[in-house]
Amino acid sequence: MLKDSKADFYSKIYTIAIPVTLQSLIMALLTLTDQLMVGQLGDVAVASVGISIKIYGIITVVLAGLATGVSIYAAQFWGKKDEKSTAQLLGLGLFFGLGISIIFTLPVHFFPQFCLGLFTKDQRLITEGDIFLEVTSLSYIPVMLTMIFSAILRATGHVKLPMMTSIVAVCINIVLNYLLIFGNFGFPELGIKGAATSTLIARLFECCFIIAAAYKLRLPGATHIREWFGASRPLIGKFLRTTYPIVLTELIWVLGETVYAIIYSRMGTAEITAMTITYPLQSLSIGLLSGLSSAAGIMIGNKLGADEQDGALDFSKRFIKLGISVSLGIGVLIALLAPLYVSIFQVSEEAHHMGTRLVWVFAGFLWVKVANMILAGGILNSGGDSKFVFAMEAAATWLIGVPSGLLMSFVWKQPVFLVYMILSLEEVVRLSIGLARIHSKKWMKNLVAEISA
Repeated sequence: MLKDSKADFYSKIYTIAIPVTLQSLIMALLTLTDQLMVGQLGDVAVASVGISIKIYGIITVVLAGLATGVSIYAAQFWGKKDEKSTAQLLGLGLFFGLGISIIFTLPVHFFPQFCLGLFTKDQRLITEGDIFLEVTSLSYIPVMLTMIFSAILRATGHVKLPMMTSIVAVCINIVLNYLLIFGNFGFPELGIKGAATSTLIARLFECCFIIAAAYKLRLPGATHIREWFGASRPLIGKFLRTTYPIVLTELIWVLGETVYAIIYSRMGTAEITAMTITYPLQSLSIGLLSGLSSAAGIMIGNKLGADEQDGALDFSKRFIKLGISVSLGIGVLIALLAPLYVSIFQVSEEAHHMGTRLVWVFAGFLWVKVANMILAGGILNSGGDSKFVFAMEAAATWLIGVPSGLLMSFVWKQPVFLVYMILSLEEVVRLSIGLARIHSKKWMKNLVAEISA
C-alpha cells in the first residue's frame, strides 16, 4: 500500500480530532467554571472543591477506560458495517458501566466526609467539601451513560453530536453557577452547594439529550434494548481481555494521582490550594490535544483492521511528532501566561506564589504528557496492547512517581513545586519505554479478524 499523503492524513485528523478536542475542552471548561466561580469564595472553598473533583476524577478515568475498550472494537466493527456487534458493544459497555457507577456512587454519596478525610485532616476542607461531594455523586451514572454513548458515536464517525451536547451542558452549568453560587436574579445564594447543584443538572441534561438525539436521528447503537444483549462468546471474551487492562491502567493511574493529591493536601492548605489552581489548566491543555489521541486510535485501528501494518507504523510516527510539536508551543505559551492565570483566583499570596511555580513545572512537562497520551491511549491500545500499557503505566507510577513524591515531601521536606517536578519524571521513563515498544511492532494486531457477530 502507498503511504497516505500529508493532505489525506491531516484531513482525517481534522475530521476526527477537532470535534473530539472541542468536546474535551468543553468538558474541561465545565470543571473550570466551578473552580473559577468557587475560587471567588477563598482558599478553603477552592481546596475543598478541588479534593471533591479529584474523587470524581477516579470514577471518570475508570469509565474512560471502559469507553476506550468500547471504542476500539466499535471502530473496527463499524468499518465492517457490522451494526449488530456495534449495538452489542453498547450493551456490554452499559452493563459494566452501570456496575462501576453504582460501586462509586453509594459510598461517596452516603459517606462523603469519610472520602474527603482520606485526602486531608483539615476539618474546614471536609466540612466545605461535604455537600459538594454528596450532590455531585448523583451525577456519576448520567456521566457513565454519556461517556459510553459518546464512545460509540465517535468510533462510528458521528463526532458532532457529543460535541454539541457538551457545549449546551457547559452553557447551562455557567448560567446556573452564576445564579446559584452568588444568588443573582432572586435565586438563593448557595455557595458551594450551588456549584454542585449546577453541575448535577448539567450532567443530567447532557445524558438525556445525547440519548434522545441518538434515537431521534437513528444513530449507531440507538436500537431496541433487546439488541444490546446476546453478544457472542468470542466478542465478550476479546472485549474483556482487551478492556480490563485498560480499566486497570486508568485505575492504577488515577490512584497514583490520588496519592499525589493526598501528598499535596497533607503538606498544607496553601499547598493543596496552589495545586488545585493548576488542575483546570491541566485539563484544558490535555483536552486541547486529546483529539490527537482519539484520532490516532481510530485511524491506526483502521489500518490494523485492514492488515496495513506499515501504514499503521507510519501513522504512529506522524502522530507522535505532531503531538510533541504542538504541545511544545502550548507549553511555552502557558509558561508566559502563568502569573496572569493564577491571578484569576482570589487566593492568598502564598498560594499565588506556589501556584505560579507549579504552572511553570506543568508547562515544562506538557510535551512529555501529550506524547504519552498519544502513545499509550491512542497507538498501543489501538492494536490491543493493553496489557503492556498496564504494566508500563503501573511500573512508572508506583515504582518511580509515588515513592519519589513521598520521599520529597515527607522525608526531605521539599517545597511543593519541587515535589511535583521530581515525581513528574515518571513521564519521561514512560515515554522511553513506550517508544521502544512502538518500534518493536509487537503491538500490531487485527482485533476483529476472527470475531463474527
